[in-house]
Amino acid sequence: MSARPGVGLPGTVTMREAERLAAEAESAGASSVWVADVRREPYLASAAALRATTRVTVGIDVAVAFSRSPAVTAQAAWDLAGYGGGRFVLGLGSQVGPTLLSRFGVELDRPAARMRDYVQAVRACWDAYRKGHGRYEGDFYSIRQPIFSPGADDPWPDTPIYVAGVNPVMTAVAGEVADGFAAHMFCTPTYLDRILRPALARGATRAKREAPPVLVPLVVGRDRASLALQMTTYTVPAYRRVLDESGLREEADAILAAIADRRRSEAARIIEEHCLDQLGVAVLDDLAERVRHWSTHADAIGLTVPWYGLDADAQIALFRDVLRALEGM
Repeated sequence: MSARPGVGLPGTVTMREAERLAAEAESAGASSVWVADVRREPYLASAAALRATTRVTVGIDVAVAFSRSPAVTAQAAWDLAGYGGGRFVLGLGSQVGPTLLSRFGVELDRPAARMRDYVQAVRACWDAYRKGHGRYEGDFYSIRQPIFSPGADDPWPDTPIYVAGVNPVMTAVAGEVADGFAAHMFCTPTYLDRILRPALARGATRAKREAPPVLVPLVVGRDRASLALQMTTYTVPAYRRVLDESGLREEADAILAAIADRRRSEAARIIEEHCLDQLGVAVLDDLAERVRHWSTHADAIGLTVPWYGLDADAQIALFRDVLRALEGM
C-alpha cells in the first residue's frame, strides 16, 4: 500500500453516495477507500466505490465475519475482486460478542480459533472457484460444494485478506493467516508496539511467515469533544486492556463506571482530558501532524470520520473537509 493515507467512507453512505465520495477521494489523492460495516451492506458499497474509481484500492474495514457464512463472504469478495480488476481488499472482524448477538442475533464461541478457520474456508472456496472443484473441512466450517455451477474462473485476481483485532489472541491469528492486520482506532502507540506487534509476530512464527503490515484508522473530527464522544462507544470491557497497558487503568475504571451509570458526557470528559491524545484520533486542523505521528507506528493509515453524534449530512461534509486536508498534505 502507498504511504499516502487512505480514507474511510462515512458509515451511513448510500451506494450512490459511495460512488460520488469514492471518486472524490481518488481525485484528492487518497491511496485507498475503505468501507465500514456499521449501517449499510459493505459489499454493495464496495461495488459502488469500485465502479466509480479506476486506481485506488477499495477495501472493507471491516466486514463482520460471523454474521455471514464463509462461503457467502468468499462469493461476494471473489466477484468484487474480478469487478475491480484486483483492487479489492477483504477485511474481516469478529465484533464484540454482545454486539454480535444484539445486532445480528448470532452467538458464537472461541472467536479467535473460529476466525482462523473462517479465513481458511474463504481461501479454500477461492481455490475451488479458480480450479472448478474443491471442498473444505475445518474445525468449525464444512463446505462440501463451493462450486454449485460447474466451471473454473481462471485467471482471476488475488484478494488480500485483512483481519481485525484488539486483543492479542485474535491479533496472533491475524499474524498467522492474514495478509494484513486492521488495527482499531481505539488503540495507542504503546499498545500497538508492546502488545499487538509481538502478537502478530507470534502468529507469523507459528505459520513460518513474515508478520503482515498494520493498517491504523484515525478518526478525524472538528474538535476534541466530538472525538472523545466517539471514543466512548469503544470503551467497553473487552477493549479496556488498551487503556490498562497504556498506563490508564484508573481512567478506564472511571470511564466504564460513568458509561454503566449512563453518564456518557462524564465519560467523554475523562477521555478528552486524559486519554484522547494517545488514541487513534486527529483534530482536522492538526491532521498532518497526527498522520506523521502514527506513521512511525503503522504501515498504512486510513482517515475516517465520527459516526456517533453526527447526522449523515454532517458526516459527509466533514469527510469532504478531510479530503481537502489530504490534498494539501
